[in-house]
Amino acid sequence: MGHRRIIRLCPVFMRGTLLAFDLYIAFLFWIQARWARRSETRSRARMSALVALAHLLFFWLVVGAGIYLPRGGGDLWGQLYPIWAFVAAEVRRGRFPLWNPRLLGGDPIFAEGQFGLFNPWNGPLFALDPLPIEAVLWRAMLPTLWAGLGMLHLLSRSRWIRVSPPSALAGSLAYMFSSPFVVHLGHPQISEAMAGFPWALLGLEQSMRPGAPVRLLRGGIAIALMVFSGHGQAVSYALLGAAVGILLMPGPGSLFRRWLRGIVAMGLGILLAAPMLVPAIERLPMTERAVVPLEQRHGYEMAWEDLLDLLSPLIHGRNAAEWWSAQRGRVETGYIGAVALALAVFGAFRPPKGRAVGLLLSIGLLGLGLALGRASPLYVLLSSLPVFGLAWKTARAVFLLSFALAVLAAWGLEHRRRFWNLTCVLLIAGGLIGAIPLLLRIVPPGIPRERALVGLALATAWMLGLIGAYRMPSRRGRWIALALLLGEHLMVSATAEIEGRSPLEGFVHPQALAFLRSDPGWFRVDVDPSAWGLWPPNALQVAGFDTPLGSGNPMNLRAFPSLYWMIPNRTAPAYRMLGVKYIVVPKGHPPGGEGIWPVFVEDPQVDVHLHTGALPRAWLVYRTEVVGAQGEALPRVLASDFAPERVAVVENGPLLDGEGKGRIQLLRIEPHRLELHVETDAPALLVLSEVFYPGWQAFLDGCPIPIYRTNFTFRGVFVPPGAHDLVFRFQPASLTLGLMLAMAALGGVLLAHLADSGCRGFARPRSGACGCSP
Repeated sequence: MGHRRIIRLCPVFMRGTLLAFDLYIAFLFWIQARWARRSETRSRARMSALVALAHLLFFWLVVGAGIYLPRGGGDLWGQLYPIWAFVAAEVRRGRFPLWNPRLLGGDPIFAEGQFGLFNPWNGPLFALDPLPIEAVLWRAMLPTLWAGLGMLHLLSRSRWIRVSPPSALAGSLAYMFSSPFVVHLGHPQISEAMAGFPWALLGLEQSMRPGAPVRLLRGGIAIALMVFSGHGQAVSYALLGAAVGILLMPGPGSLFRRWLRGIVAMGLGILLAAPMLVPAIERLPMTERAVVPLEQRHGYEMAWEDLLDLLSPLIHGRNAAEWWSAQRGRVETGYIGAVALALAVFGAFRPPKGRAVGLLLSIGLLGLGLALGRASPLYVLLSSLPVFGLAWKTARAVFLLSFALAVLAAWGLEHRRRFWNLTCVLLIAGGLIGAIPLLLRIVPPGIPRERALVGLALATAWMLGLIGAYRMPSRRGRWIALALLLGEHLMVSATAEIEGRSPLEGFVHPQALAFLRSDPGWFRVDVDPSAWGLWPPNALQVAGFDTPLGSGNPMNLRAFPSLYWMIPNRTAPAYRMLGVKYIVVPKGHPPGGEGIWPVFVEDPQVDVHLHTGALPRAWLVYRTEVVGAQGEALPRVLASDFAPERVAVVENGPLLDGEGKGRIQLLRIEPHRLELHVETDAPALLVLSEVFYPGWQAFLDGCPIPIYRTNFTFRGVFVPPGAHDLVFRFQPASLTLGLMLAMAALGGVLLAHLADSGCRGFARPRSGACGCSP
């Protein structure tokens, strides 16, 4: 009874931990505000505490009411949660996995940045097994807080756009609750790249100032943390924005020296992230994304009409369920709130002087130009370059526009009394009135149009409240504007991506799990597509079973899923070599063919069928067909007369044409190590139904032997007659190279700093030298 009570209380405890986290962050900043000596530091600390409290208010339904996010589960639960749960389980066993055998015939998860194995923010998750759902929710909400704190510190500490901490709070709230973050609550890796952008600009600015070489680490570490978020598209757009910052950011010293220090700092950050980047570059050509034709790399782009959503996201729909445009899927827009947008208009009317205005304008236009994709003249101009020709899902770059608008909002609030004039008011009113005919022309009648009109009316009300606050005395008007800004986001955005249904609903089938676990063999479990809604493959992966299916990640290795989906049916010869012993089907589903029949029917929703023709995960063949390239093997493997238990198709491997008998005994099975004892009376090829990938090494009786690509996607090794011990070990050279580059970059900075310190000490005149008095 005590154990069951603990299980029931665990979610309550974890939700309380979520609440305590934000309160703890706020408490730390309040302590800093109490003991700080400088008034500006005290004010910044108080505003940081308010950022944490605003973050808590925004996610209060998740923290305190048992609600979940994102709506529909998203990538957070479909792609990331199974990987994180697997890593956490392996860490509890005392090993950090680089390879995951549970999906797609094996996957080098360390080389997929989105999985975040080397991301410091994921460290706490990997220490928890079983991984609580509340911990994953915390991970999804964390980037928003990081973005708010980064924006606050950038605006209150930067020399090129410095404003007072209360005004910086306005920019912080506008950026952290903008649409790019709300849309990607289900993908924290994207949100984290956007959240790291203000920190990167602040770090680069500090690195570009004259000083010791160790100062370069301020920008390098900020860039490295942003890159470690792992989402290639979001990171690429953030790096482009950071590069614009290096070119245009004002500061002391000569322009060339600032550029040089900024470029070195950015390069240092990229090198510090090399343990993730080098393996990711190695993996990229082998992924599904790499073979998508250029003419198909579009569809996730903003349209010019989406700029109406800067007034209210309700015009197109706050979430995927409300998005009414049938011609294209939902994309994020640059919405930062109607109040913040009005503040940005006031700020833009008299922008900051010098190069700061050029920097903001360039970042904003870069984000808008990329987000509009092929509808943008800027993108058309840049697409002549190879890197831009490969760009995809460019709407994600709109966070750069949100950033620029949020900075202008802070500037507008800082100088609200000086910027107040009738022209700004008329400009805002004209924009609201002009939006009405556009809205009526674009939005279809019915519920979408009614929702859009309500959104426009709310935006008008918020802006009228701001205009009234502008006319109030200084301090009172500023806090009323901040309250309006936060209140708008709480009303419009806080409930956009929440739902009461647990994302793990349907994951638990205790009786079926008990049946599968009663089999001590090494096998895979497949799920019929018609049963995905009843028991998804990722649920089986979380439960500890290997499956031939992935999680829908477009960065999956393409060879294994290509083979899987080309197999015509489950009685085909090629399906037998996948190692699938059991198949999950809907309740009462007929058998899948000859040799497949129900063996477990006691679950109320699903049945489990046994595939009697499945080959073991490792087997011996004594005949091979040698091909020169991977593509030549596919037609032979998919042929109806292919017999995988007798012959193997090997790429540039040994040619065998004999007969024999053998035996394989499994000695040790781990994610990155497999030990077998093999006995055979004739030369044989051992076929392992695990994906061929660089980094795997094979050792026969302690001596290294080559691994051949076999049966289009698997691994095979030659085994001579006799009894042998065979070991497969995963030691990727790309990871070693990445670690060496990171260590070399860090060591280079430290050596340069020591050399610089030595030179300064040597050049400093000593007291009393050469007979001079002190």
